[in-house]
Amino acid sequence: MRKRAAAGVLAVAALAGAILLVTGTLRKTAKGALSWWVEHQRKKSRAVSPPFGHLAASQVGYGPGMEKLFTSPERFTSFRVIREGDGSVAFDGGGPVREVPTALPGARGGAAFIGDFSPLRVEGRYRIVGAGTSSHPFDVREDVFDPPLRAAQRGFYFQRAFTSIDAAYAEGPWVHPGDAASAPPGVRQGWHDAGDFSIYSASLNSALFWLLEAFSDFAPARDDTNIPESGNGIPDLLDEARWGLGWLLSVQDATGGFRNSTCEERYGPYGTNSPERAAPYRNGEVGTLATARAVGNLAYAATLYRRFDPEFAARCLEAARRGYGYLLEHPDEATDGPTCPAYRQDGDAKVGREVRAFSAAGMLLASGERRFREDFDRFFSSEDDRDPSYLHFNGLAAQLYLRAPRSDPKRKAAIEAGLRKRAAQAREQGERHPFQFAGPTHWGSLAAGLTRTNSTAVRACLEDPAAAAADCAQAMANVHYMLGRNYLQFCYLSGVAGVTSGRTRAFHHWLATLRAQPFLFPGMLAGGPNDSPDPADSSNPLARPIPVWGYWGDPAFPRDRNTPIEQRYTDNDSWSTNEVSLDWQAPAVYALHFARWLAHRPSSRQ
Repeated sequence: MRKRAAAGVLAVAALAGAILLVTGTLRKTAKGALSWWVEHQRKKSRAVSPPFGHLAASQVGYGPGMEKLFTSPERFTSFRVIREGDGSVAFDGGGPVREVPTALPGARGGAAFIGDFSPLRVEGRYRIVGAGTSSHPFDVREDVFDPPLRAAQRGFYFQRAFTSIDAAYAEGPWVHPGDAASAPPGVRQGWHDAGDFSIYSASLNSALFWLLEAFSDFAPARDDTNIPESGNGIPDLLDEARWGLGWLLSVQDATGGFRNSTCEERYGPYGTNSPERAAPYRNGEVGTLATARAVGNLAYAATLYRRFDPEFAARCLEAARRGYGYLLEHPDEATDGPTCPAYRQDGDAKVGREVRAFSAAGMLLASGERRFREDFDRFFSSEDDRDPSYLHFNGLAAQLYLRAPRSDPKRKAAIEAGLRKRAAQAREQGERHPFQFAGPTHWGSLAAGLTRTNSTAVRACLEDPAAAAADCAQAMANVHYMLGRNYLQFCYLSGVAGVTSGRTRAFHHWLATLRAQPFLFPGMLAGGPNDSPDPADSSNPLARPIPVWGYWGDPAFPRDRNTPIEQRYTDNDSWSTNEVSLDWQAPAVYALHFARWLAHRPSSRQ
């Protein structure tokens, strides 16, 4: 009886196992079939176009007096610039003015060929025709950069934290209720860093610097860009920067130190997250790195807001002084907190010196006190010639120091000489590039290139546009690359009117949940081509509630490890090529302010 019972149990178990096996097999089969169907439907949306299939030019356009270049995939003996309205010829051009060796697929003859139509100064809408193909249409106008600049600057409004995004200001379907109820006590304002909801000291302070620099260099007076503060008598650029400064002021604690983040640690499946339903945010830790970044920007801001709001300016400077006191009390620390560890640089003594140089430069600018000049000398590295970034504040410290009236003349001259050298290197890099781009090709390549020319070429151009005409042109070449003169003939800035082929998608939690059409609000810069897209940035066609299409495995954007760097971008949910970031957005705002300034000059081609 015991044996028969045991045998029965084994038989039942075997049957159950068989059922489970069959069920599991059916489930796998069904899942595979569904995955095939989703991928098949996705593949049908692929826009098939040959690599480098058009003449590459800015899709936004050019100021009348600017240098105007385009890139062709093959040699040409002549070209024409055609008016869009009636097809008449506005300009007849000859052969290439330069050729650049390249192994890019689509470039015939192992080179890209550069055409020049700079003599065309009459305002209008045009396209270039030559070499058996044409460019996308573009404008030539003095105010050609006003719309993309407005969009890029307004992009910060949509990233605001702890507030609703309202239809009255959104100018489209990109709205959500506020998330202030989830904020830690006393924390307010700031910007969501990227496609998620967290706020980080490193990226916010890097962005703040470039917004403040844009106001310092170009003094834009516009108070009508349709943000909630428009019409208050203060330029909207400063109103937006104040939203970031407000977060800094709210995360300073009783010691004088500043917290490094206000963050969300967990998210639901992509397409289910919205700010108003966010879990309570967590406070980051107080540390010397976050404190030093905040001190430099608050001191800088104090010098700019005195004219518009003396009380706020005084509050910024007092907070900066308290923060500097915290740094003096912790002289040997380079501390960053472990909460939400993105951007974390804890224990990096070199970074610690860089941000302390930045804080000293800001305090020297705001106060003129000699002790801050001495502190700057202790911390600043004259040997560090890397581009500035959220990781490296040495270059930002140098730019602040140059603004301080009481800086040391010899030190200032040495810094300026270093920037001229780096500007020359940017020009040399641009000359070797088929689309004249000067910059690295890592994560966030577009903004990294803009930062390179913002901090070198633009500075030279502003000081003497005639003598530094080549620097002016190189700075604009990076802008034109962003706006369409690139291998994909693609505008990497979203929602710009008149653009034929441009960015429509991004990795972005609350927009994925909102499912608005268009998906992406205007004015956001993509990360851009990335020489090493993250292996984890892969597609999941069965993700719920929506499929997720990453860099790898998207049938609409077939990519492999042989894809050329210039093509390593996907206009989908890829976060390693197509996220948004404050650290990318602000250099674009600065660069477009420069472009606008240059286009409005009586003769911007010197």
